[in-house]
Amino acid sequence: MVKVYKKVVTSFKMQVKRRYLMLLKKEVVENGLRRRRGECLSCGACCKSSFPCPFLFEQEGRLLCKIHENKPDVCKTYPFNEDDIFPHTRETCGYYFVDEDNRQEEKTANS
Repeated sequence: MVKVYKKVVTSFKMQVKRRYLMLLKKEVVENGLRRRRGECLSCGACCKSSFPCPFLFEQEGRLLCKIHENKPDVCKTYPFNEDDIFPHTRETCGYYFVDEDNRQEEKTANS
């Protein structure tokens, strides 16, 4: 029970912090998103971290979003940096982040 409580409290605190950053520190979010690579694996772990999202549904073993095309920015931008990934989803999240040097190398290689 303590483990579940800790997970919910940690997730809730992180969600409050990310909303603060999205509203008042947009440059932090934008800088992180520029470094983000990978893709969502549709596991749903982040969507049910604190409170299960009412828009989740399961189809063929994948959790999908009923409002994917119109989902809120708070969902679209998750995770916007390394610190934004919920601790219990770090091992399974399909997103990762490159540092600024790697980002420059990618730009040069793609030019």
